[in-house]
Amino acid sequence: MEEIIVRVGGAAGDGVQSAGQILEKTFSRSGLYVSTYNYYQSLIRGGESWYQLRASDEKVKNQGSGLDVLVALNADSLERHTDRNINEGGASPLNGIAIYDPGTIKNFKKYEGIKYCPVPLRDIAMKFDANPLLKNTVALGAVVASLGLDFNVFSGVIEKVFNKKGKLVDSNINAAKEGYNYYLQNYGLYKKLKTFDRKLYTIGGGDAAALGAINAGMQMYFAYPMTPASSFLQFIATHGKKYHVFLKLTEDEISAINAAIGASYAGVRAATGSSGGGFALMTEGVGLAAMTEVPLVIYEAQRPGPSTGLPTKTEQGDLNQILGAGQGDMPRIVLAPGTVQEAFELTKEAFNLAEKYQLPVFVLTDLYLAEHDETVDFDLSYNIDRGLIAKDNEANYKRYEFTETGISKRAFPGQPGLMHNEDSDEHNEYGAVVSDAITDPGQRKLSMEKRMKKLDEYMKEMPSTPAYKMNDAEYAVIQWGSTRGAVEETIDCMRKEGVKIGAIEVTHIFPMNHDIGKMLVNKKKVIVVENNFSGQLNGLIRKEFLINTEFIGKYDGEAFFPANLKTQLEETIFGKKLKVEE
Repeated sequence: MEEIIVRVGGAAGDGVQSAGQILEKTFSRSGLYVSTYNYYQSLIRGGESWYQLRASDEKVKNQGSGLDVLVALNADSLERHTDRNINEGGASPLNGIAIYDPGTIKNFKKYEGIKYCPVPLRDIAMKFDANPLLKNTVALGAVVASLGLDFNVFSGVIEKVFNKKGKLVDSNINAAKEGYNYYLQNYGLYKKLKTFDRKLYTIGGGDAAALGAINAGMQMYFAYPMTPASSFLQFIATHGKKYHVFLKLTEDEISAINAAIGASYAGVRAATGSSGGGFALMTEGVGLAAMTEVPLVIYEAQRPGPSTGLPTKTEQGDLNQILGAGQGDMPRIVLAPGTVQEAFELTKEAFNLAEKYQLPVFVLTDLYLAEHDETVDFDLSYNIDRGLIAKDNEANYKRYEFTETGISKRAFPGQPGLMHNEDSDEHNEYGAVVSDAITDPGQRKLSMEKRMKKLDEYMKEMPSTPAYKMNDAEYAVIQWGSTRGAVEETIDCMRKEGVKIGAIEVTHIFPMNHDIGKMLVNKKKVIVVENNFSGQLNGLIRKEFLINTEFIGKYDGEAFFPANLKTQLEETIFGKKLKVEE
């Protein structure tokens, strides 16, 4: 596999993300697979931010641990990403070339193993436009030159990005070309990337989930904006009208979930979404959907808590919150995509499950997955399953009829001859409240069992739990959500060193598939890897399968990087880091 890792660093307001995304499109149009990492703060301007891209001739699973090319847009970025003593959540310092502007970055410490390539970014940019952000395009031109990429592909991306901004197209292409030529004339080729004539597409996890919802026939989305669920919301705001999706920004999350429940009750495929703090306000609505057996899809994108926590960082700390949301026992399904591809696929699955089993279904992701891009290959084919729906004028219609599966026929407002009650209080088969004058214990028991039966039925059709290199594994890693890429790459590295290790990838968290227990039999050690402090899935695994496990957690606001995770796994299994002979 041939790959390159590029990082664009600067301050908020410097155009770091935009520059990174232009380079991302260039890699993709060059037939390369891409995975990105977006590191930013809450400030609108200032602070530290960077955007990392990993491009390869083969599919890549995460952002990577190394760094080959650095574009430093300010002095702090150059120092921070070259200093061997700084490790930002596992991101490696540079071991390659550094492109920077000597007119603005003058006095700094130089490190061995780095080729410093000053390019007069601002001076070149000023030849074509006074816009200070034009220097970023000059820097990207230098990157393209250093990697031997086709400038025409790069200029085509620029034209696409700026096509609605008139003269900016020409000024950006001309500035990029001069940066490209300056680099080649002064430094030559750093590494020639092999390119391919193939169409590849990249998309972010939140966008992919939103596209999956549209593909599944979602007609209404209700939300109050909250990072990192906002990428889903933004995609619907941008593209929803084209696909006939109604978007409502509600005054708060309580309104959002109740509006989604109302729309679903009326027969519309609807969803809501938020992050942990906003979802806290939705808790009572989850219980309402479960009690009234109204289908509901909830997109929950996690960030560090408690309270407001770290708004622009990642964590997997909301699993217990999702599992415990709503008072009392109630059925729910929790799905956790591990890749951008799965964010699309599991969101589609969520809508069918919600309507078939008439309960809340969660799509649980996190900031890293929601806001990083990957190369994808979507299958847009989809069969909508609306579950059991009563026919007009059905005799003796019972909305909550006791059935073998626990699933009863739904009816929509206005259907002839199907008048019935739907109440948040406990009710009988007709929906009539059973506790106004006197509580009927037997009725309560039957109604509770009816609702919970649906999970037993669902478990009969659950897909098998994905596994990675588990056939001969002596050690098993259990992961969920966005840790997948780092875990799989770490396992690949350890396998090359002779360690028989594999991974169980839990995408359907609740209810939990019993095939997981079978895969854990006779393993020397079971290690659960999570982006949280307390090991929330770890606790669920230990409770469900009554086994001893080890736990590796990360809770600094950043995702796992493979190199660091490898060290942690080696120390957990062997008590020390393995030494590999050269």
